[in-house]
Amino acid sequence: MHLPSKDIIVLAVGQALTTTVVSMLTTVSSLSGSYLSPSPSLNTLPVTATVIGTLLMIYPASWLMGILGRKGGFMFKAGVGILGGIICCIALLLNHFYVLVLGALLLGIFSAFGQYYRFAAIDAAKNSKEHASAISVVMGAGVIGGIAGPFLSSHFSELFSPVPYAGSFVAIITVCVCLALSQLFLSSDLGRTVSPTPDAIKTSDHKHKLLSSNFIQISIICTIAFAVMTLTMNAAPLSLHKSCFALTTASIVLQVHFIMMYLPSFFNPSLVKIIGLKGLITIGVLSSALGCLLTLLPNQTLEIYMIELGLSGIGWNFMFNGGTLLLTKTYSPAMKTKAQGLNSLFVYTGNIVASFSAGALMYLSGWQLVNLICIPLLGISIFILWITRVSNIT
Repeated sequence: MHLPSKDIIVLAVGQALTTTVVSMLTTVSSLSGSYLSPSPSLNTLPVTATVIGTLLMIYPASWLMGILGRKGGFMFKAGVGILGGIICCIALLLNHFYVLVLGALLLGIFSAFGQYYRFAAIDAAKNSKEHASAISVVMGAGVIGGIAGPFLSSHFSELFSPVPYAGSFVAIITVCVCLALSQLFLSSDLGRTVSPTPDAIKTSDHKHKLLSSNFIQISIICTIAFAVMTLTMNAAPLSLHKSCFALTTASIVLQVHFIMMYLPSFFNPSLVKIIGLKGLITIGVLSSALGCLLTLLPNQTLEIYMIELGLSGIGWNFMFNGGTLLLTKTYSPAMKTKAQGLNSLFVYTGNIVASFSAGALMYLSGWQLVNLICIPLLGISIFILWITRVSNIT
């Protein structure tokens, strides 16, 4: 087995650092909002601002990287993250809630670029046979962030005591600086859009048809993968609290989930060689479905929760990474920027819907219903997968 290229290693570092920031934001955004909020009804406004920032930037990020390349795009992202972290830190130190909201919006713009490391990994692969191994290395590095993020957030939160959480944003700034420095080593032309030749334009006309059929079908699979994962991940802390588990215990369950979201990436290339991409996605669907069905057990112990969230993470990994690899077969290089931007927009929109639905569903009917609703969604994804006419291998 040959060693990954320099660009793939740099992208893996970028993915690890990005996941670290995102996991820190998950922990500290709502807490800092509740600390500064002038009204309880505004507690989640910083989190909402982050979501809006990501939604506004998720498609333009693809266009920007088409012009600047992956290096320029990820450097821009790191700069926005540094600025957002500084503004949030100042807001907490000076007790200005709406300044915090502005910083959270910028950190949402930062987060939008995280969707594109999977596509950058494909750009960095030498040929189509190395796509799976490139994604496995880059996406697998996210496991570091899943562990480092909560650790840094908790250990830096009281750095500027008695002002809570300001230190966590200092940690975010520091990680973003490291991110900027690491992405300096990317090749300048990686991912940059090249003007199409006449032959490429003819090919693009054919691929455009696929963009309206196979592309949409595979994008639906990626969207369902993210939505199902988000539903279970966001509902789990509420269910654990309702079951009288301590916050520290809930954190352990979520850490297991984060680890299993990224760790299986390292095994994806070997699995794809044996069972193909459709087989990988199918195992992901079955894994997620099994995790959902386990919630029907009457005695939801800590161990059961860990298995359920672990299976949810594995399911997301196989479905999302497999879907990303299949997606590359549905568009031409000339349409890369548009296709990747639309796919990321679809995925994040599904993520938002699932995120906001989780709390309401938990309030109305509980943990079991949240998971049972995922079953028909997974059924739709498996049906779409096997009617889609895209090559089964990479």
